[in-house]
Amino acid sequence: MVLELKNVEFEILKEKIVKDFSLVLNYGETKTLFGPSGCGKTTILRIISKLEIPKKGIVVNKFKKISYLFQENRLLDNLTALDNVLLCMNKPDENLVLEHFNLVGLEKKDAYKYPYELSGGMAKRVSFMRAYLSGADLILLDEPFVGLDMDLRNILVNLLAKKLEEKSIACILVTHDRFEAVMMSDEVLFLSKKQAVVKNKVTFDTLPSKRDIAFIQKAVDINFKGVIYYD
Repeated sequence: MVLELKNVEFEILKEKIVKDFSLVLNYGETKTLFGPSGCGKTTILRIISKLEIPKKGIVVNKFKKISYLFQENRLLDNLTALDNVLLCMNKPDENLVLEHFNLVGLEKKDAYKYPYELSGGMAKRVSFMRAYLSGADLILLDEPFVGLDMDLRNILVNLLAKKLEEKSIACILVTHDRFEAVMMSDEVLFLSKKQAVVKNKVTFDTLPSKRDIAFIQKAVDINFKGVIYYD
């Protein structure tokens, strides 16, 4: 066990946001928090990253470096796209960044643009690469693919899935999209509409890199019947 949350509770102004939440995560595992907006998914990520302190419960985190991809891009305005990524790398490598930018449809000239010069989709890809190339052994992803077209989302998912498998990196994905949950996860935790209560769990034995369209569609049909979150 590298990360454990045990009976965690969190509240704001006496309103309970997370109630009795538990999770265990090891190297090489990807777990998805699946539920509608406002159910407490982001709060759990914030607790793991120590941006929030739970009112009750135990949090044990033995990962050495966490990379947190927020819903917002959060790029530094005074740095170029390239420098935003280099800043967070263990071993900054300009050529490596440029190669990966090219993989996600960003041209070399885009690397030297400032955030205000980037479109929303471009900024999201830069933010993704900042997390992807950071050298972290735990990656937290908060709805990382919202606003991207399906082809681009698939490229990012496949890149990340391959890296997680090869490097035994752990990941927690927050989403309310069924297909993203199946594409990425070893385990999906279905959360209640409020207070992040785990209502059900589904595990997948097939590696994400081996899941084709037929596998994903079948898994969605079986495990997510009547459960649709697009909000």
